[in-house]
Amino acid sequence: MPIKKVNSYKTLEMKNSVLFSLVLLLIFSTGCPSGQKKTTSGETNELLIIDAPPLTSLNFDITTGGLPVVPGLETYTVFRSDREHPEKAEGYGYTYHHHPDIAVWRGRMYVGWNSCEVDEDTWPSRELISSSADGKVWTKPVEMFPQGVSTPIRMYFFLAPNGRMLIIAGLRTNHDKLSERRKNAVVVRELKSNHSFGEVFTLRRPPEEVPAIPPFYTTAADKGFVQACDQLLSDHLFLLQQDYGNLLDPENRMKWNDPQNWEGDSLVKQSAGNFGKAMCFFERKDGAIVGIGKNRWVTVSHDKGMTWVQPEKPGTLISGMGKVWGQRISDGRYILVYNPDPSRRWPLVILTSDDGITFRNPYAIHNELPARRYAGLHKDSGASYHRGLSKWNNDGSFKDDALWLVYALNKEDIRVVRIPVP
Repeated sequence: MPIKKVNSYKTLEMKNSVLFSLVLLLIFSTGCPSGQKKTTSGETNELLIIDAPPLTSLNFDITTGGLPVVPGLETYTVFRSDREHPEKAEGYGYTYHHHPDIAVWRGRMYVGWNSCEVDEDTWPSRELISSSADGKVWTKPVEMFPQGVSTPIRMYFFLAPNGRMLIIAGLRTNHDKLSERRKNAVVVRELKSNHSFGEVFTLRRPPEEVPAIPPFYTTAADKGFVQACDQLLSDHLFLLQQDYGNLLDPENRMKWNDPQNWEGDSLVKQSAGNFGKAMCFFERKDGAIVGIGKNRWVTVSHDKGMTWVQPEKPGTLISGMGKVWGQRISDGRYILVYNPDPSRRWPLVILTSDDGITFRNPYAIHNELPARRYAGLHKDSGASYHRGLSKWNNDGSFKDDALWLVYALNKEDIRVVRIPVP
């Protein structure tokens, strides 16, 4: 059922929203912010601009922040954790569910995510997958890979140029607590045209010797599958979605993944250390590719991803460790989805743009925030880690021009939203 009710939500963790609003107003009123440089001719060379005054006066006592809910919003539950009745959930009763991704393949919509028993990035853990024919009713999740083989990464689906759909995840080499900087190996299997799973292979080996990992993908008998894997590995932009470019060899990473390459003093290089997390990419109408990551970092490439301008934090983009998702939608416009606060994971807002540079007209796309049911490490309250469809995970077979997004709620439930595109 679409969610219609708007509830207020209060927490002891809330900061003084009035003070924060004053800070935002100061940011918006101070000249030319980072990300909006003046050229010698007086023209403005923008990386990204948020022109949305309502975001400077949000009411964090309300789930929507006081913003209107986007017209026509429909919300559906993919998965709801249930420790007390695991048979109604995923069978184990795990209560940490996060890192979702979404795809469309052969007429069905797929969502994959990470599941941990209690705490983030802590064993026992596994990756799950569910599918739907209409985006409303979802299958009971099954393991994406056998437990003990995989770890979460930022993206789980890759539509290869040869028409094959691949499912990927990190390769688990031990039961230690995970670190994004140590995620550098990948496992892969095919999602076949009949919606069954293929054999499990290692796509990218770990740098150290690890016993008993799946066979390397080049040993597969299916040459089409091998070709699809080669195509994935050669798509550097796709792989840059994972933190710090760790799924690429150093010579193929973005120059700015190495803080020592940044121009500036020691403080600039120190700040550069958190660039490159959960990157999202979309192509503007002028052909430039925009890269947006956590911590407000934005960069642009004017040569199809070969080189990138030094990343900046646009003064009008206020966010924190939550993801920022941008994409082009079916009517040719662009959307940006994020949590407009340095620490809170609510509201979850959507803004639109005609050119992929200046984003306006904020709406809330999550309009109720139930209490978190289960405790756990790093289980932030709110709707976050949202992702949408792109050329890498959508074969176009789901006949709906609406915008579909997936997100985690309180890091224990997985939901999708459908937003009509005028």
